[in-house]
Amino acid sequence: MKKSKLLPFLYAGILAFTTAGVATFIVPNTSNVITVAHADDNQFDLSDRVAGKWTLILYGPTYDLSNTDNVFYQKTNTLLQPTKIPTSSVSNYDDTLNQHFSVNSIQLYTLNNAIYEYEQWYSDAYQTEVAEYNPEGKVVPNSNLKVVSDTDNPAKNNSEIAGIFTMQPNDVAIVKITPVKASLKGQAYFFFNGSGKYTPDISYSYAFNDATTPTKITDVSDPSTITAPSGAKTLQLDQTGYIDPQWTGGDSNVKIDSNGKITGLDNPAEAGKTVTFKVTHGIDSTITHTFNVKIPAKSNPTPTPNNNGASSSNNSTAPANPTNNAWNPTTPPKADGSTGLPNYAAVKGAAVYATKRVYMYRNANFKKSQRIATYPKAKRVNRPMFVVLDYAKSNGGALRYKVRDVNHNSKTDGKIGYITANPKYVVNVYYKTMPKSHKITVINKKGIHTYKHVNLTGRVKTFKKGTHITVKRFVKHNLTTRYQLSNGTYITANKKLVIQGNY
Repeated sequence: MKKSKLLPFLYAGILAFTTAGVATFIVPNTSNVITVAHADDNQFDLSDRVAGKWTLILYGPTYDLSNTDNVFYQKTNTLLQPTKIPTSSVSNYDDTLNQHFSVNSIQLYTLNNAIYEYEQWYSDAYQTEVAEYNPEGKVVPNSNLKVVSDTDNPAKNNSEIAGIFTMQPNDVAIVKITPVKASLKGQAYFFFNGSGKYTPDISYSYAFNDATTPTKITDVSDPSTITAPSGAKTLQLDQTGYIDPQWTGGDSNVKIDSNGKITGLDNPAEAGKTVTFKVTHGIDSTITHTFNVKIPAKSNPTPTPNNNGASSSNNSTAPANPTNNAWNPTTPPKADGSTGLPNYAAVKGAAVYATKRVYMYRNANFKKSQRIATYPKAKRVNRPMFVVLDYAKSNGGALRYKVRDVNHNSKTDGKIGYITANPKYVVNVYYKTMPKSHKITVINKKGIHTYKHVNLTGRVKTFKKGTHITVKRFVKHNLTTRYQLSNGTYITANKKLVIQGNY
């Protein structure tokens, strides 16, 4: 069985074509930077593809034959201009550099650590779906176009997609990414095929009073004007070429449902009016069409003095709770530039866990009535974990962490509040030192993996629970740490997965 492809993203590039017509990504001489969300960001919006820093990887028959484009997020990728996936490419992975390969699959990977944080599989952070759509906007059944499951855990995946070249020539593969974690919101769409083009076959039609034969609108210039016959009660608007069409418009008497059916045309208050409706493409909001429906006047009109049907809305927004800025440790209060934080304090964005029972509170002044959640003392592998968003001090001067709960199998997942920063109760999840004996023991019941790269991509082997491992070097990676082995591979330094010494 083919290995799961947990990719190296260290080989960025720009898509180009050689004189032989083979696609490659030209590798710029730049270093890679993992982006971390600002501390005041409560949720990351997946729809912001630029901030997400999505990369695209082309894979060959084996995972080490790959071509990585780390600036994919800067390039055009829309429904009408999908990314063209070449049938062959040239590897920019250092072990297979410049080797030609046939493209078997692709993978989307984010360089923004705020999205996947500490997850082992991408599917623990977000769900990846893919489907083939024809120009009429309909899903085309294709069992070969799919998200590839992880080899070791079929319920998980790493956003690898196979089967791009099994689609019909004029179709497009649409990849939809939606949140799994509470720290994410929104959704992202990506578009791929073998031609780099997709042209929807757009048309419009309508039918009054549930007529079985719709009338096609031959002039598709925007807007379309439809005149309702006398006595019409309903109007069914229809279209082709739209994916997940969104119907809007109408007024308090004449309404449209999610399927484009309009009711209320026979309401006496609407006689002589023109009511406007709109259909919008569910994925590409630039594709829209407007329909002006003219309702005939009454044959014997009677003046109607009541013209107060206009609706109003109150758009005022209640102010957010003010933030107490009396103490801000990120603003250096001293001439030497120090922050005023104790040396044990975790940095913003770092992961911490509780070694004893702790509580989450609504503010930095801890009161029992203000508790949001309780976290009992737990075994090391099950200790509750949090990401530090900010700092605060109680009225008495005690340091607090503003945190987000990242315990994904818990009802408290995603909660934001304040916990103690006392190191007797809360410490960093990742080791900050080498073990004196240079030995560590695997404590995770599922074991841990070794990887070629410090970002834990390019899986090499697995160590089972209880394995004693000799480590050579301690390595920092963004806000996490790793241990390097004598063969150059890397393992995690997460205290929930390994422990220093022999046990």
